[in-house]
Amino acid sequence: MADEALKRVRTHLKESLTETVIKQLLDDLKDEKVFGDEEVESILQENLQRADRARCMIDSVTKKGPTASCILIDKLQERDKNVYDKLELHKRQTQHTPDSRKPAVGPPPEDEPMNKVRKNTQKRVEEKVSSSSRHEIFSPSPRQHEKEEYTMSSEPRGVCVIISNEHFTNPRLNREGSRKDADALEDVFRFLGFKVEVHKDLTAQKMKELMREYSEQQHDGDCWVCCVLSHGNSEGVLGCDVNLCPTEDIFSPFNGKNCPSLLGKPKVFFIQACRGSKRQEKLVISDDAVTPDTEKESYSIPKDSDFLFARSTVYGYEAYQSPEEGSWFIQSLCRHLREGSEGGDDILTVLTRVNDEVSKKEGKVKDKKTRQLYDAKETPISSFTLRKKLIFRKP
Repeated sequence: MADEALKRVRTHLKESLTETVIKQLLDDLKDEKVFGDEEVESILQENLQRADRARCMIDSVTKKGPTASCILIDKLQERDKNVYDKLELHKRQTQHTPDSRKPAVGPPPEDEPMNKVRKNTQKRVEEKVSSSSRHEIFSPSPRQHEKEEYTMSSEPRGVCVIISNEHFTNPRLNREGSRKDADALEDVFRFLGFKVEVHKDLTAQKMKELMREYSEQQHDGDCWVCCVLSHGNSEGVLGCDVNLCPTEDIFSPFNGKNCPSLLGKPKVFFIQACRGSKRQEKLVISDDAVTPDTEKESYSIPKDSDFLFARSTVYGYEAYQSPEEGSWFIQSLCRHLREGSEGGDDILTVLTRVNDEVSKKEGKVKDKKTRQLYDAKETPISSFTLRKKLIFRKP
């Protein structure tokens, strides 16, 4: 069956599929009615790493049954024949009926006696695993009394890197408001006790190299912050040479495996850039409401723990900035970071206030093609793998 074939090559597919092919396949699956718009957007927004997107896509398709899996395999043959041939998917498929190309809705039908055998076998395996791991799952955590807030006491607190791309090889793309944002970020993170390092007008390749260089350094501070100000699209941000630097090349150098000195420490990324050319729709609503450290223990955490990603806008949409005042997102962020540090607010509370403030902003922007004015609306978005409260406390 096609779903079984996908499961057998799941790991290899996760490692082999490129970001471009993943997005092509998601579009294909949406066109074939295997996925809806919300499912595709969820896969893209909730999985920041390429491998995680591939895994989520494959798992979601196999859960829909053999017919949906068959469609994915067919589309993979069209989009990346090298991977298709390398994994010998044409041999692994045991059933493929061209006339049955309708995505399954709900659980796949159990129309064969063999399915009952498989189900019983799977049940016995699950019962065995559940029985053998019951103590591990239900036993109280040895770390239940561990401090719930990240340490933020080193001097300096850590390094804050600001990449500000203001001047581009195509002068029409120059971002005059970027200097205003970079200055505001520099001021607030110096106020918060960070060592601030500003890099201006970097090419895409230089941005990648800079991230690798920082990841190879010894980080003795309690936190790492990176702010990127540039143009962008759904896949990443632009260097001043108008080439693309994928967001994965910005984030991944700092995971626990690639950057051991930041293992267990918060790694925070603020990105001011468009993520597409779509525009937010304007809707009207009524608003009804306005310790001491314990003894250290050894434990393991996933390599992608302790990240926070805050972006100026949701996937596929534009973000806005003014040459005179800077961007909506960064200016609001800096203001609420300063106020939040004085009030002892954690970063998620701060970002929620930023989301609320930016979402309520309104503006008029001239369309570059039609020269007509349109309503400008924007909502930032954040995702995180933080394990504790992160509070930027003023030294």
